[in-house]
Amino acid sequence: MNVLVKVSMNNYDEWKAVFDGHDDRKLICDETKTTVAKINDNQAVVMLYNVDMPKMQELMTSDFMIQISKDLGIVNDEMYTFVSLHA
Repeated sequence: MNVLVKVSMNNYDEWKAVFDGHDDRKLICDETKTTVAKINDNQAVVMLYNVDMPKMQELMTSDFMIQISKDLGIVNDEMYTFVSLHA
């Protein structure tokens, strides 16, 4: 399953540094296709491909993610599944 997430945060640059350094993400999706698009200094869109949804749920509820979400003011505003037009 492919997932698109709209994320809000206190500071995009701080969030992006943590996002890029979070190696556990590669355990839940095809990291080679992960795409991040900055909307503004407080929002981004993340596209994840071939997501293992049970593993993603486990990751999102981990102590690390709960703490980093508090520290950086992360809110996952919207989440959608999508199908790529290019197989």
